[in-house]
Amino acid sequence: MIGMLLISHGGMAEGMLDSMELIMGSCEQMHTVSLCAGEDFESFRTKVMDAIRLLDSGDGVLVFVDLYGASPFNAAVYAAARMAQEGRNVRVLAGMNLAMLLETAAMRISSSLQELVAIAGAAGRDGISEPVVVKEEENEEDY
Repeated sequence: MIGMLLISHGGMAEGMLDSMELIMGSCEQMHTVSLCAGEDFESFRTKVMDAIRLLDSGDGVLVFVDLYGASPFNAAVYAAARMAQEGRNVRVLAGMNLAMLLETAAMRISSSLQELVAIAGAAGRDGISEPVVVKEEENEEDY
């Protein structure tokens, strides 16, 4: 099974995993790594690489990060490059949201890593709605 690693600033990754488990039950082969205030970037990168090694059962690891271009993203991309040198297949997606995580977790048993990247990206985009506009004359009884 493809491993899933959730990486964020602060406790967002743990919160995402907690929400997933509330909806889906226990999530196997899934881990979180959080960047804490004042944490040394080198030790953070090491934690990311250790988590990838722990999650990789041979099918690869899909890494989700909260924000493109920020420190968690940079650490994940660095780790993915190092893992490739070890023969591990790792992909990194930025902009994680709950919709993408749920769909990915549900589809990862029957999908390749490449397919899962496409599934996650589509689910993430589809999980974002248009703004909901409530007219002044509407009230709670309309819902």
